[in-house]
Amino acid sequence: MIPGKNYSFLDIILAMAFTGLGFWSFSLFQSPLNHELNPLFDANQYQKAYYYFRGDSSHYSVNFPFSVRLFVPWLAAQLPGQSMMGNFKMVNLYFGLSWIPIWFVLGQKLNLERYKIWIGWFWISFHWVGVLKANLSDPITVDVPLYTFQLLLLWLLIEKRKTIWLLLILGPIATLQKESMLAILLILTLFPGLKWLIEEKKEAFFALLGAFILSWVSLKTATLIFPQANEGKNAIINILNYTAGLFGHPDLILRWICSITLAYGGFLWAGIWNSKKLKAKYGEVIIPLVVVYVFFSLFAGGDFTRIAFLGSTFVMLFLLDALPLNFKQWVLLFIISLPAMRLTGFLPDGGAQFDQWKTWYPEFAPWNWLVIYLGYTLLLAWVSWKWFRIKNGNYSTSTSSSNA
Repeated sequence: MIPGKNYSFLDIILAMAFTGLGFWSFSLFQSPLNHELNPLFDANQYQKAYYYFRGDSSHYSVNFPFSVRLFVPWLAAQLPGQSMMGNFKMVNLYFGLSWIPIWFVLGQKLNLERYKIWIGWFWISFHWVGVLKANLSDPITVDVPLYTFQLLLLWLLIEKRKTIWLLLILGPIATLQKESMLAILLILTLFPGLKWLIEEKKEAFFALLGAFILSWVSLKTATLIFPQANEGKNAIINILNYTAGLFGHPDLILRWICSITLAYGGFLWAGIWNSKKLKAKYGEVIIPLVVVYVFFSLFAGGDFTRIAFLGSTFVMLFLLDALPLNFKQWVLLFIISLPAMRLTGFLPDGGAQFDQWKTWYPEFAPWNWLVIYLGYTLLLAWVSWKWFRIKNGNYSTSTSSSNA
């Protein structure tokens, strides 16, 4: 290791090589789902957008919110390959690699030890609902670039004076990739943006405000040029519908808890038990982003696990930085969390095997599977309480004795 460095250029090359190898090997075993057999899958809408941008369709008949997610279908349509699925996979592969250098750079910015940076990379890459496996099961998606765009956003905010105005470019592009970026920019403009304005950090505040305004204009322009096929739908109505669904089905809260546990394993529960004691470098930026994804995971759609994991770049950076565990504790925490990654299994075909596919997701799973997920959730919660809880400024008795 180079003195004073948390990583080397070789780390980045190795991580990208391992990710590429994982993409290739998973491609051999993880069959893409037949989305045409199930109208519920988002891929049916992205397929319509792809054919339009490809010139194979003269009418843009895409439902909201997919109608304004233009970036990935347009980009996939520009590739020379004749296979729609192949082109989407190439887009996913590119962005599945491009987030890695930014991840390592941000890890150093936060002064994370090298092993923590590698833990985060492995979790985000190889988790069953992460960069590789889930997006090879459902490759006609727009999710993967989000990892790169979100890390770029965080990097620009941390650098501030050097790069902050690049938000004016990143914001609109990322918003046309997925409209959730607009909500993220709004929250950041308020927190910590207003605080920065009061502290005379006006450049950072106005860069955020400008990025939000330009992103909003881009989204509205896209809505006018590419109107949605389902009239009367918008983000607020969707959130209200999902909120009403939670009141009508209170068991969904239990399913949500199991879902976010599958997304983040023991890391989540170690963070929950120590929530009042967590201190993160650049917390004023990262914490609002974590809170946004907690909200998204519960209210922005019915597929809790996938949506929760889309914030993994923020959540994992925060937990890796803020949890003051030693090396042995991080190893143990990682080991007890491994079952949540489901490294050895592959997702069933959600089109042809929808009932089997639902068993992978606590939010959709039948009760016999939900009991299993609940048992694992309780186990992680108990172990994290016993071994990773900070008590009176120190670790709990069990943990302290294990360090002796």
